[in-house]
Amino acid sequence: MLVGLAGMALLDFFAFASLTAAVIAAAGLLAGFLLRGLISRGVESYARVLPAGLFVYSAVLFLGEQLGLDRSARLAIITATTVVVFNLQFWSLSDPAVVNTERMRGAKGS
Repeated sequence: MLVGLAGMALLDFFAFASLTAAVIAAAGLLAGFLLRGLISRGVESYARVLPAGLFVYSAVLFLGEQLGLDRSARLAIITATTVVVFNLQFWSLSDPAVVNTERMRGAKGS
């Protein structure tokens, strides 16, 4: 995902002469780092929140295309969604206080 974020920033710069995607990626990663404790505490709700958020994301992209939103703005939406998903997954999985209950159930059943 980090490589993808860098690629989106480069695409935005070279294709659209904009730094919007780079700013969104950098600010989002910094916010994720600063909020990593809060992110890891909410890990139980992400199984419900992420699918709902991705549905809203796809609806916004679809409506944006129908309403004539330019490609740079759509790339900004994709970049923002990618950085949010990265932050939720990376910071919740990198915190040692978060226990993978699925793995624990599998280990106990074996």
